[in-house]
Amino acid sequence: MVRPIMKDPLFLSVPSVDATPADKPVIRDLLDTLHHHADGCVGMAANMIGVSKRIIAVNMGAMNVAMVNPVILKKSGPY
Repeated sequence: MVRPIMKDPLFLSVPSVDATPADKPVIRDLLDTLHHHADGCVGMAANMIGVSKRIIAVNMGAMNVAMVNPVILKKSGPY
């Protein structure tokens, strides 16, 4: 189901919590919403659809991929 994009800065600033297997419907909604906004969006987080869970979805060219509880292992240079 395509969900509306959350724009409330207060909600978006709240840290997200770990996702669980019960959050599978959120993953589907996030992928559906990313697909719907493909003309101007290459990735989004679950909080952008109103769910404070650690789930992101990104476009990898031919497909959209969801990442659950992602961890940054390395970075280089300034953010």
